[in-house]
Amino acid sequence: MSRLATTGAVLFVFILGAAVASAAQAKQIAAYPSPGVRVASNETTISFRGIKPSSLGKITVRGSRSGLHRGRLVAHSDGNGVSFIPNNAFLFKERVTVTSKRNTFFGTGKRGKRSYSFATGLLQPKGWRHEKPVPPQGATPPEWTTYKSFPLKVPKITINTSKPGVADGDVFLAPRTNGPMIIDNDGGLVYYRPGQRITDFRAQTYLGKPVLTWWRRAQVGKHVESNYAIAGTDYKVIKRFEAGNAYTSDPHEFTMASDSTAYVKGFRNVVMDLSKYGGLKRTPVMDDVAQEIDLRTGQVLWEWHSLGNIRVPETYKNIPNKITRAFDFFHMNSISRDSDGNMLISARHTCALYKINRDTGKVMWRLGGKDSDFKLAKGFRFCYQHDFRRHANGTYSIFENGAGDGELKPTAKASKAYIFRINEKKKTTSLVKTFIHPGNLLSPSQGNTQLLSNGNVFTGWGSLRYCTEFAPNGEVLWDMEYSAAAVTYRCYRDPWTGTPPASAIHVKSEAEGADSHVWVSWNGDTQVKTWRVLAGTPGKLALATEAPRTGFETSIPVSGQPAAFKLVGLDADGKVLGRSGINQLGKLSR
Repeated sequence: MSRLATTGAVLFVFILGAAVASAAQAKQIAAYPSPGVRVASNETTISFRGIKPSSLGKITVRGSRSGLHRGRLVAHSDGNGVSFIPNNAFLFKERVTVTSKRNTFFGTGKRGKRSYSFATGLLQPKGWRHEKPVPPQGATPPEWTTYKSFPLKVPKITINTSKPGVADGDVFLAPRTNGPMIIDNDGGLVYYRPGQRITDFRAQTYLGKPVLTWWRRAQVGKHVESNYAIAGTDYKVIKRFEAGNAYTSDPHEFTMASDSTAYVKGFRNVVMDLSKYGGLKRTPVMDDVAQEIDLRTGQVLWEWHSLGNIRVPETYKNIPNKITRAFDFFHMNSISRDSDGNMLISARHTCALYKINRDTGKVMWRLGGKDSDFKLAKGFRFCYQHDFRRHANGTYSIFENGAGDGELKPTAKASKAYIFRINEKKKTTSLVKTFIHPGNLLSPSQGNTQLLSNGNVFTGWGSLRYCTEFAPNGEVLWDMEYSAAAVTYRCYRDPWTGTPPASAIHVKSEAEGADSHVWVSWNGDTQVKTWRVLAGTPGKLALATEAPRTGFETSIPVSGQPAAFKLVGLDADGKVLGRSGINQLGKLSR
């Protein structure tokens, strides 16, 4: 049955409340927002997971002040859940009760109950709103590289170390005010998208195909717009989406959870009473929200809130006693999945890692911070960390910043990439390996640790403009630094094959004495091995010469001074990959 037909059938069941939708036995199912959430968006949908849409049965949704809510149901693309989309938003600060005629809910007791509730929060008033302005886009880097055929100021790359043994793939970074870049092991440019305020730029897989993904923030008039993007190997955006349930899309996470779902972070500023912690009775507080989004339908498959699950006093930030901007007590900076299906969260401002029960939203354990459930191994200490991941070999990794931000004091002399193990039964940890930059870099913010397919460890040093690849024994195999007006949040090494359109081939030609010279580049291409030069008049071109590709831009001398050129890119087998337009002598064509 098609998705449309399935959705229609489920909608019919909801409206009529028919008990004959399915003969399936009652199940205990997960629902989001989870039971007990205190500050859900008033524009939230309600998602039910772990059940076929046809087995959901009658569901009633009632607000304590807004009353009964009607709406429609949308089946999730994996067939394992359904979302209720209310016709009208809920009110601020009301209790919403969800009742199932057939099924029980996780998070309502051991045996489960057929009814649960959550509450909506009070949105931060507009008069208190404090949005950071978007930094200037396309800013000039302190040092740059430029090309004849690509006359832009590209942030300069300096390779400090390059040894045998690095993993396959290119390096992905995105200096925020300059634009995303892909470079090769020699520091040569592969791709540059100037003037984009982009974060978390990397290669992933979507619907079985390799793609590029990122978060983008742009100033649209007086409004700040944030969303996530997916582009194909031709660098054209094929999908844009936002965090669900009216939360603001946040740059800290965009990881594909499956072939068609993604983990992202949203947030919303709500008003809370912090007077019992020494703050104000009405304080805007940032609620960090982790979500898994069904990219086929746009529905939320899973959602977790920091407020209500994490106590505000767990923070190492000072409780504010005046209103400046929303209080960022938690600062979630990574979302991933453990091997048992439950969720892993890193929070900078509590200096802690969390394991979250996916079905109930309850914290299963804390590692680090003020209330750690674990004994930390000797030499394993962290604070202000980023990028908490579980790996197929059973290890975990984080990037340990250890640096303060003025208010927060440094806790280390150098930032580190940690590989470690967790014994959940004994509540102990064991340190596998620590990776430290030879310059003892202490990164105040951002950063990541990536385990590569050959066992190497790739580290982005956040706000310090370095990216490093280590051998498993800690030896530095590759290290680079970049000159940019702003830093890259994370740095990745991933295999990538770019297939840009021929319109991205740029050609510059000049007369040189009695002869001429052409320069050619193809932004984003990874397959051209040889450039063929056709020369003559626009209406009659003939083979002039061929030259091996020498990097992002190839310089080719040509005998004589023909009036026009066309450049043809060939792969290793001599297959034509793309042809430029006509370039007239002395001109730049693109």
